Amino acid sequence: MKSRLILSLIAAAGLLTGCLPSKSVEENAIVQIAGYDKGEEKRIQGTVAIPQYGKSEKKTAASEMYLTVNADSIKDVEKEIQKHSSKPISTGKLAVTLYSKELAEAGISDIIDVLSRDARLSRNMFLGLVDGSAKKLIESGYSQDETTSKHIQGLIENNTRHNFPDTSLHKFLYAYYGHGMDPFLPVLSQQETFVELSGIAFFKQGTAVATIPDSEVFTFKMLKENFKRGMQDVPFKGGTIMMDNIGSVVDYKMTGTVDNPEFNIRIKVKAEVNEMVGVEEKATPALAGEMEEAFVKYFTDHADEMIKMFKENDVDPLGLGNFAKTRKRDFDLDKWHDNYSELSINVKIEVDITEYGIFS
Repeated sequence: MKSRLILSLIAAAGLLTGCLPSKSVEENAIVQIAGYDKGEEKRIQGTVAIPQYGKSEKKTAASEMYLTVNADSIKDVEKEIQKHSSKPISTGKLAVTLYSKELAEAGISDIIDVLSRDARLSRNMFLGLVDGSAKKLIESGYSQDETTSKHIQGLIENNTRHNFPDTSLHKFLYAYYGHGMDPFLPVLSQQETFVELSGIAFFKQGTAVATIPDSEVFTFKMLKENFKRGMQDVPFKGGTIMMDNIGSVVDYKMTGTVDNPEFNIRIKVKAEVNEMVGVEEKATPALAGEMEEAFVKYFTDHADEMIKMFKENDVDPLGLGNFAKTRKRDFDLDKWHDNYSELSINVKIEVDITEYGIFS
């Protein structure tokens, strides 16, 4: 009797499922990338790209339709966009969200709050700042073989495997709401025929307060996380040498008291030198030792300058406050913030050139 009841329920569920309305991708306006700029009179300008699918069975599309609206708040943008669409707007496939640098420097706390509460959005979605107009960047188009969202998503994802630190909505919200850490986002710049990742923006309570160019991103990633790959060119003997990172490991240690802590950041890098430009000396193992010294000095100097910049802008993207909080029972976050600018942070870098691609 019990088994018959279970079978009946399964059959009924199948019938009910078949009665549920379903819509194909052609029947929905699927938003995959959205961008936000400052509008007039304190309003927000929102722009979305919606792929246009043909009637073929492959469901592939490179063409897009762009919709731009002005709204009083981020919550009203979707509602206003719906008024311009003949199909139901769907944001469940949103892969990339961009904000103009101008908007982020004015503060995007309200937008972040909406993102954190919207259960439809994937926590793996990429966020980014645009040095210029997010609307213009989205509408420009960059490839005949893929949509703008796929292009930008691939651009960010590919670069996080190299010089840029890992970033996503989940990681941004974790640092934004966490104690003793501050978030950051990649900066995108539009060139004449392409778009590039041109740096990183650092946030304080939802406001972008400082940036570094792409030439400094490798150093920041070394300070932030363990990684492989990535390249950095360094001045050397009147020319330039290119370091290819085989493996970089960072370790934080804290000494001293709660009121007067001291941080020691130790970074070990295994590297390969594949290129020398403008260096007159013959490549020898002895010269490799001088290269290691040049790398150590370059990264140490740039790391010290970057940490000084973090202190001046009162941002902690390395999460040192969170590190201290998890290791000191009587940690006082307010006191930490008061003393952050005077915090002693020592960076020690070791570079070991294990392969010499330039030596033959």
